Amino acid sequence: MFRMIVLPILNLSILLNIGMLQANEPGKGATTEDTLPRMIELVKQEVSKKYLGAKIDLTGSIRWIRGSVPTELGAVKVLDETPRGEVRFFVTDADTGLSSEAWTGVAAWVPALVATRRIHPGEKLSRDLFTIQPVNVAAGQAREFRGLILSPESDVSTLEARQTILEGQFLMTTAAQRSPDVRRGDAVTIQLIGDGMTLSTAGMAEEPGYLKGQVRVMTTKTKRQLVGQLTSQGVVEVKL
Repeated sequence: MFRMIVLPILNLSILLNIGMLQANEPGKGATTEDTLPRMIELVKQEVSKKYLGAKIDLTGSIRWIRGSVPTELGAVKVLDETPRGEVRFFVTDADTGLSSEAWTGVAAWVPALVATRRIHPGEKLSRDLFTIQPVNVAAGQAREFRGLILSPESDVSTLEARQTILEGQFLMTTAAQRSPDVRRGDAVTIQLIGDGMTLSTAGMAEEPGYLKGQVRVMTTKTKRQLVGQLTSQGVVEVKL
């Protein structure tokens, strides 16, 4: 009777010891709690390839549509994304080779210049008209126009508003244009150059113009229209 009781206890002890050794083998003790944080980081890395320079965050829970978190993490790849800021990805189990698929929400944050008040068309821009705020380019309007968002490092003092910019709206390249060096109606000095001689006369710009660019002008006295190059502030050279 004594032997019948002792032998099962000894066998159980051996089995427990074997189980403990197996659990402590390198690479065999991973759990979903260990794998999940690493998987999240890999998903963020994959998403960052689509939004270069953006700070990536996962904004929602992971919703598995096939499989679940693998015990031994393998490859992770983003399969699809939506305008609502969601991505579908798959992940493989390095041990079994099986793959799983899931959806999760993402945010891709980039710095942008955001207007502090309403800015009117033609108004000269300055740095104090904007604050730098993070904008999520993975969803909504910012996603649609993410390639047009003006970098906060841009020198806005050389620009003017091309259209109305609403308070709270991020500045886009399509909403601003370079400020002209001479505007329509500005007084200019027209230098008439020809046959080794240069004559100067007063005139007026007929259109906006930029340094080193062509601009149409009109002489004040004769009302003659000419086209010349704006060589310096308020000076237009016309070659006859």
